[in-house]
Amino acid sequence: MNHHEAKDLLATILPEDSLNLIKVEVFRLSWEGKGYNIIAEETSYDHDYVRKGGSQLWKELSSALNCSVTKRNFRPLLEEKFESLSNDREVPLEYPSGAISFSSPFYIERTEEEARAYKELLRPGSVVRIKGPRKMGKSSLLSRLVDQADSEGFKVVNIDFMQADSAILTDLDKLLRWVSLQICAQVNLEPKLDDYWNELTGSKLSCSNFLKHYVLPQINQPLLLTINELNLIFDHEDVSRDFLPLLRSWFEESKHNPVMQNLRQVLIYSTEVYVNLDINLSPFNVGLPIELTPFDGEQLSRLASVYGYNWRNDGMAVSPITVMLNTLGGHPYLCQLALYSLASERGLIESPSLAFSELLDKASKPSGLFSSFFQQILQDISANSDALSGFKKLISQPTQELTLIEMYQLERLGVVKVDDGKPKLKNKMLSKYLKDNLSF
Repeated sequence: MNHHEAKDLLATILPEDSLNLIKVEVFRLSWEGKGYNIIAEETSYDHDYVRKGGSQLWKELSSALNCSVTKRNFRPLLEEKFESLSNDREVPLEYPSGAISFSSPFYIERTEEEARAYKELLRPGSVVRIKGPRKMGKSSLLSRLVDQADSEGFKVVNIDFMQADSAILTDLDKLLRWVSLQICAQVNLEPKLDDYWNELTGSKLSCSNFLKHYVLPQINQPLLLTINELNLIFDHEDVSRDFLPLLRSWFEESKHNPVMQNLRQVLIYSTEVYVNLDINLSPFNVGLPIELTPFDGEQLSRLASVYGYNWRNDGMAVSPITVMLNTLGGHPYLCQLALYSLASERGLIESPSLAFSELLDKASKPSGLFSSFFQQILQDISANSDALSGFKKLISQPTQELTLIEMYQLERLGVVKVDDGKPKLKNKMLSKYLKDNLSF
């Protein structure tokens, strides 16, 4: 055990600001079975100073562990304590997969806008727009918005475009009928589409009439309509040019139509729309926008503490918080997965910081911790010519500009962050993995 490992282990038990050099050295060398005389000789400290520092250390550990701790028994007591914590955690571990449950302590709220979203739903005709790539927490936030709507007595309809056949997403009339049928099924209404669908008025107006003259009056209470993976229609320009303005028209109509005020929309997507739309017809410049960004240092510190690690956002290069920021770009899912894996190890870990660093060193290897997630992104890029050409430009010709579609396809996959029209690779480990495994 070196000095940093000793301090790392002590900091999981005692407040870090109570630690000084002599306490750490007494702890480290006592762990190796050395007496005060040897410790004084190896550290060049006065023997009485070493003994006094040790006495203070054992007293503080006794208080922290609620038992008598001495130089003779501290090591087996600590090993027993950590084994007990592994077997009986106050907070049961949850494997990171899908939406994090509403009551889970592992959900980290990231923006003030998230709190504002709960209030926004109460506004008549409101629209909340949630943007973020895969595994950034969109589903977890949505579950909280749905819970809020339920508590307010709303009807809730969840539309997921991942469940729609490609033939539906490429045909406006089929898409609007599919959405209308989904609404009826989830609010327990008889689907009377033929009573409102009129070929002469067109699919858009037929769907709107169906909604405001049949669905909303029948339920006579606020309806929360969530549309997940809205970006799946962006690739179908003809459908997007009609469907997206329709969502905007419902928002605009709510300003003067009391019936439409009962409709609240939550739109969930992974990238900005790259279909050319009149700014006055787009739903992406109205309502409350929430962009789910990576965790910052303070959020990662809070997350680590839930897993039982007292890691500070101190900016030190060896800090696991700094490592997660620099190596993983603060990616919520990857950071959760790494912390879960570390916390799942049984028994005493002398240096959680070192163990965490070693875990990340192997994470992108075949069968490593992140291999499944990285392989999926690799497959998606390989099958997407725009994403592939854009990534190749970023790696091989960084001065060459990317097309809009190249940027948005990479943003959708979570490979880049687009700021002021400029793409930037945001996850060093993922970028290196893709560079090593894609053919150039």
